[in-house]
Amino acid sequence: MVSFSESGNHLISPIPNCTPSVSQIMKRNLKYTLVLAASGLLLTALALEQTTLAQAPAGPADTRLGSKVKYTSEQASVQDIVQSLAEQVGLRYDRQKSFAQTDPLCRQWVRNVAIEGKTCNEALEQILKPVGLRYQVDEGVLVLSRQDEGSQPPKSGASSNSLPVGKGYVTNGSAPVGFTPARVLSAQEQRENFDFLCQAIDETYASFELKSIDWQGVRRRYQERLDPAASADQFYRLLFQLVNELKDTHSWLQNYQPGFPTSGPGLTVALFEGKPFIVAVNADSEAAGLGAKPGSEVLEVDGLSVEDKIEQLRLGLRACSSERAFRREACRYLLAGERGTTVDVKLRLPDGHAQTFRLQRTLGPGHPPRQPCSFDLKEQRFVQFGRHPSDLGYIRITSLDGHEEVAQEFDQALEALRTAPGLILDIRDNPGGYGQQRIVGRLLQRPTLCAISFIKNGPGHGALKRQDDILEPTGPWQYSGPIALLVNDLTGSAADLFACYLRSAKRVVTVGSTTHGNLSGVAAFAVLPCGLVVRISNGYICDAGGKPIEGNGNAPDVMIAPTISDFLAGRDPVLEKAVALVREKSQRN
Repeated sequence: MVSFSESGNHLISPIPNCTPSVSQIMKRNLKYTLVLAASGLLLTALALEQTTLAQAPAGPADTRLGSKVKYTSEQASVQDIVQSLAEQVGLRYDRQKSFAQTDPLCRQWVRNVAIEGKTCNEALEQILKPVGLRYQVDEGVLVLSRQDEGSQPPKSGASSNSLPVGKGYVTNGSAPVGFTPARVLSAQEQRENFDFLCQAIDETYASFELKSIDWQGVRRRYQERLDPAASADQFYRLLFQLVNELKDTHSWLQNYQPGFPTSGPGLTVALFEGKPFIVAVNADSEAAGLGAKPGSEVLEVDGLSVEDKIEQLRLGLRACSSERAFRREACRYLLAGERGTTVDVKLRLPDGHAQTFRLQRTLGPGHPPRQPCSFDLKEQRFVQFGRHPSDLGYIRITSLDGHEEVAQEFDQALEALRTAPGLILDIRDNPGGYGQQRIVGRLLQRPTLCAISFIKNGPGHGALKRQDDILEPTGPWQYSGPIALLVNDLTGSAADLFACYLRSAKRVVTVGSTTHGNLSGVAAFAVLPCGLVVRISNGYICDAGGKPIEGNGNAPDVMIAPTISDFLAGRDPVLEKAVALVREKSQRN
């Protein structure tokens, strides 16, 4: 076990077998917080001395930012839009560093993107400002950061900014910032960092018993894989895979992401009935010219079956809390690789015959387009709403990543639909954000047990403290009509919690497919002696009946999912079923 002792106003190197455990360190958080606050100020000062970030639009001037760009998409993530814009003008986008500094903001969806006739600088400002991000360009590399950060983490390789090897701690406060993993580590330092992380996870991770994980067995397997000749990058990739063994969407390396190729051939892939299908073909792509069509099933990639290709992708993609969610994510990258390389894709075309296409990867991974709505919706940043032709109210919440703004937009939607005989709440494809108890309260008539949280309170795997989440009515009035909640396997994190609350309160009938199932609640952060920061899920949440959502998800009352035929025809059987259920219940009432 790697442990630590205190000396004056700083942390000193680990001394084997004679100092406190990670759990004891956590009990002394006040002392450590004072020490680390001072360290953070020093790191911030160093970073500010060397780097000044752009306030959006840009950092250091680069003439390529004045070049015109073009980008259109019904829906895409901030990351993918920025990567495309950067590549169009010859800049390299550091996706790994940007993700580490801006997740989850960089994963926000942007809908109905239409950029034409603007400079790269103007386009980046258009995309980044609304989500609270900014960018910097240094030596042809574009990196994202948050607008509210006064400095960026030290540059990789800048020894004066790197955290010296030999310090480390665990905190359950906010995510530590200002750390860059060391670029050179001796074999002994790698072993010390490995031991520290294994012990930190052992004492702080909450779901070992829930997921039947033999952590000591995992530790032994990965210890055998330690290579004295490994580079720092190879070592960090090993730790990335180690953390993936938790199969926990909310446990990750905070400031290191293994390089993962994301260029594709202009074909967007999505899962239907467990199989990957082409759902969009970029009109400007080589694939379009060769006759690739939406509705084609992917059979092989570079000679590998789809199952074998997904297994290959596991080594580079972050783990998910459920296999269904991982497969959905893996299919997005099924055809991805290094920009400029070729990929052989065997498709079963809509007419039934198979054909292999050799395609060049020149574009980013696509996002499946959202099914068009057949009735008018009022657009807001997070919440869209309108009247369904049945006269039911319809509210779609695309993200919960907006603190009070989401609740305010929901209040406007609910007020406009106050007289509706029933409501359809659509949180399909909602990746989460922040808990929205205020929204749930608008739909409750009395204080209600909506969830049960368990939080680690000791080093033992079963040391958990229970906390009942009782929500109360909120707002000037509460909606009391029947409600259907639409969910799918991309409904996750805070959206999983939202579904848990409403299901537990028995306020909705849920329709769709089982949600992602990533709901760990709180987190602890381990800062390794080498400066690597690792997020570790420190709790999990159950519904009011005691069933954990982590891994299991929220199973719908009525299971139904669109087929590829539904998608191509523009049908939404989930919405149709929900409308029928709510109308029937409103008529009975």
